[in-house]
Amino acid sequence: MLGFNFDWKNFEWKNFFVRLYEKMNDDDITGNAAQVAFYFSFAIFPLLLFFLTLFGFILTNADELRSELFSYLQQVMPLSAFELVQSTINEVAENSSGGKLTIGILITLYSASAGIDNLRTALNEVYNLEETRSWWKTKLLALSITLAIGILFVIALSFIFYGEQLLSYILPIDSAFILKPIGWLTILVTLLLTFAVVYNFTPNHQPFEWKWISPGAIIALISWILVSSIFRIYLHYFNSYDKTYGSLGAVIILLLWLYLTALAVLIGAAINAIFDEKAGGKKEAADPQQVKEGKNQESKESRIN
Repeated sequence: MLGFNFDWKNFEWKNFFVRLYEKMNDDDITGNAAQVAFYFSFAIFPLLLFFLTLFGFILTNADELRSELFSYLQQVMPLSAFELVQSTINEVAENSSGGKLTIGILITLYSASAGIDNLRTALNEVYNLEETRSWWKTKLLALSITLAIGILFVIALSFIFYGEQLLSYILPIDSAFILKPIGWLTILVTLLLTFAVVYNFTPNHQPFEWKWISPGAIIALISWILVSSIFRIYLHYFNSYDKTYGSLGAVIILLLWLYLTALAVLIGAAINAIFDEKAGGKKEAADPQQVKEGKNQESKESRIN
């Protein structure tokens, strides 16, 4: 199912924004976004190494692949953050042989899943859900979601780099005017599917119900693209971080971009939670104290393991 039944005529916009403001304060979405961004900063480099290793199994020319990946990241990330990521990945790739990266793919994948695992905790709080899954199940879930996002990322990049060639093999169409919009539509669907995987599987929804498209996913995707673009334009004309902090400016910019990314994801989840409340399809929210006790118990189990 789509995940929402929107009625433009009878929708109460004022109440919606009031509820969203209240939820952002009650669930400390800005604080949780900062925490998720901190863990994402540790996960982004292992995740990119995992992507490059995964691509290496499919494509033979790793150097060309890395250049194309960097070309795409340069369009999405702020310039200073991109240069930091590019130099770090190049240094790691040059100092590690292909065999080492292949052998350590599981370790790399586990490190990359740390950001998803922390996002799970934040999404549970946004949806007011209590985590009842065992420690090993949550870790396995984080690994699986990271792998799924990696595969979807591969599909999206494949259509970005080779969209027209791939579609020409699948569809009996030679016109670039038709193939190019289909390619970008496929990329959009892939990104929405990525948000669907995160919003459906990461929180502890009981009972589980798959939603292909949700209003939060649409708004999160659009807002992330807009905010990233505005942030890049701002840094292009008014970048004072490098002048003020020197080499640390790139790190600060990367963290800030990751924070904006996490904020878009959590706000999208909050919007979904509000729509669930309005639709009456959401189960009774868990008691905040129970959620807090569940998180404390989960933290104790993590320290023990």
